[in-house]
Amino acid sequence: MDNTMKWIVGIIILVAVIWFGYSSFNKGNENDGPIKVGILAPLSGEAASWGENFLAGAELAKKEINDAGGVDGRMIEFVIEDDQCDSTAGVSAINKLINIDKVDVIAGPVCSSVGGPVLPIVQEKGIPSIILASAPDLTAIGDYIFRTYPSDSFQGKFGADYVFNDLGKKKVAIIYVKNDWGQGLDGSFIKRFEELGGQIVYNEGISQDTNDLRTQIGKVKASEAEILYFLGYPGNAVAGLKQMKDLALGIPVLGADALAGEEVVSSAGAEGMMYTVGKFDKPEDFVQKIKTLPGKENMEVNNVAPIGYDTIKAFEGAMKIAGTNKEDIKTALSKLSIPGISTPTIEFDEVGDLKTTQANVMIIKGGKAEVLK
Repeated sequence: MDNTMKWIVGIIILVAVIWFGYSSFNKGNENDGPIKVGILAPLSGEAASWGENFLAGAELAKKEINDAGGVDGRMIEFVIEDDQCDSTAGVSAINKLINIDKVDVIAGPVCSSVGGPVLPIVQEKGIPSIILASAPDLTAIGDYIFRTYPSDSFQGKFGADYVFNDLGKKKVAIIYVKNDWGQGLDGSFIKRFEELGGQIVYNEGISQDTNDLRTQIGKVKASEAEILYFLGYPGNAVAGLKQMKDLALGIPVLGADALAGEEVVSSAGAEGMMYTVGKFDKPEDFVQKIKTLPGKENMEVNNVAPIGYDTIKAFEGAMKIAGTNKEDIKTALSKLSIPGISTPTIEFDEVGDLKTTQANVMIIKGGKAEVLK
């Protein structure tokens, strides 16, 4: 072998050694340090009580996992973004979590109004995500998206069955917010109610920031409706319910889960309102554990807290099998079966929704929600 060939071979070997060492270093770094979990939830604005509870449950799960040594020795670290239940803020937050913070997985969004615009980004980037947002089509966006809350396709059907069969109402007026959540519930309710033989006598959408519903309420009163299916978001729900009292609407009002937050339940016009919501367990010992967290001593713990807890535990279960390779986490989540707090077993179907779901009808009495069915 002449000297030139020896130089070429030597250079090739040197480059290969440097490349191998660099790759090994990077691989070691990928498997060291904390596992980053992005939290996307409304921590301010009209749905803050939902976001605060989701985060509180997640924080409890993180504490228990880290106190037990983490996932294969790696600690869980949260990167928290407040999406304000607003689509614009949500898109900005998700881009930061993915492109700047480089999170491994994402817990959230909680609001369907955020889910619609952000989840296509999540799917395109291949980030495993477990959402609470309930609009029917969100999990169908792609195979990286899972959900620990019932789809509105189930909740709308449940509400229609309750109105027609339990309440015996055959004529319904609907006011719905024009976002993924409101439109999804509106469609699934109407489909089932008309299948049962019921009649929709009035149906109108409002924007999420609409707070004057007096015109719509007047049309409902003139429609001969026997009940109003009111799919407001927390902000316009608080205003709308007060206006219904002021204008003496005079018929029952049934809402859905966006009206389950403390902002609505404790508001002046909510007395006597019914709403449907996913049925979840909230054991007293779990509530007390939440209240031991710093700053949570006086928290009004609602059913979203155990969902937040189960969301992080689902990620833990998947990462114990798959590590932090995103495609492997996705595959592990699709096959996951673990005990939950919010529901006995966390398992996902072929589109990423919970295999088993139930719902309750609640009624507001004295500023508190009670189970009606």
